[in-house]
Amino acid sequence: MPKPTRRGVALLVAALIALAVPGCVELTGQRISWLYDSAKDELQILIHYDGVHDSGGDEHGTGVEQIPQFVQHGSVMLLDWPFHLDMASVKETIDNEQADAQEKDWARLIASIQTKPIGFYREPDGHLGAAQLVTIPQAQGFVRKLNGLISQQILGHDVNPDSSLAHTMHRMQQAARDGHQWITLDGQAIRFTMPVHPDEWARAKGEFLNEFAKTLAQGFGTNADQEKRRSVKSLFGLLASMPVSYVDRGTRVEFVLGRPDTTSTARLYVRDEYEPSLEKVVAETLKVDLDDALATALLDQQPPHSTELSAVLDFGPPEERVRALMAAADRADQSSSQAAIDKLASWSDAWNREHRVPKAPPKTDHRKQYLAAWKTWYQQIRQSPILQARD
Repeated sequence: MPKPTRRGVALLVAALIALAVPGCVELTGQRISWLYDSAKDELQILIHYDGVHDSGGDEHGTGVEQIPQFVQHGSVMLLDWPFHLDMASVKETIDNEQADAQEKDWARLIASIQTKPIGFYREPDGHLGAAQLVTIPQAQGFVRKLNGLISQQILGHDVNPDSSLAHTMHRMQQAARDGHQWITLDGQAIRFTMPVHPDEWARAKGEFLNEFAKTLAQGFGTNADQEKRRSVKSLFGLLASMPVSYVDRGTRVEFVLGRPDTTSTARLYVRDEYEPSLEKVVAETLKVDLDDALATALLDQQPPHSTELSAVLDFGPPEERVRALMAAADRADQSSSQAAIDKLASWSDAWNREHRVPKAPPKTDHRKQYLAAWKTWYQQIRQSPILQARD
């Protein structure tokens, strides 16, 4: 059995390299926000697919064909196409009489996740993106089932007595038999807890950090590949943007994603490369212009006409309303344009009082300069908190 720490590093490196390997549908970046509504017992996950484009590869078909199928089946994509979750395949597993019982259980759990397309949007740099809302109803029950399946996987694993984590694995299996809750919802945070043997865990951390340091040295060395270097920087940006906590309690460790009291957004900037060949199919498939819909709600001071649009305004990235107002301010209609600028100025004051980073631009009478300053702010927050993610 290979050492888990080295396996983890290998998976990490493989994911980084995959960002630079042409697939078919690619993104310039991705943003993920989430909200747990305890009253409804519902976990909502908002995904922004920034800069949807075609790499030019044809290993998995073409993006023009994949995007309508992706939306129709309610699939979900993390990073680029090789990491997408095909809901059609999940449903096939459920219907497959030959499928393993445990595989079917996982498939049924995944199939209970609901997805809805929201719309398309155009960022200030001209790139077209798409937004999607993923909803997990009865979230507490979902998590209990998930924990049960995780325990099944752990109990089905044969422990090698010579493994460097043998005592830890035995503790994990005992915890699985005792009904341990590996994942719990803690307000707006997602908490993962696992029992460990303290000495084994310390050694595992040391090996992981050693391997990770080697990877960083290769990525930032004099002869480092430019794409790998950018991928490592993207990873740093993602880790910096996500509130991630780690607590070592000796006999158990806890990882916490997010903050209990506030919603969070994870940001990943992958690449600069973009081409427009998929813009038509994205717009035609999604139909809703997200910027128009958001601007209408903001300027008319009316509630959005759908749950999906409400999610964007309620807990989505703050730049969403800024981008929508920028688009409205750039229109020929002078009245709506001025209203959008006034709204931006008002929002800017609130942002600088509460958040400050990046600092929103002060209002100026020069409309073009003012919108140009907002464009710079948008570019900064898209790469926040590491503003120099691009090479």
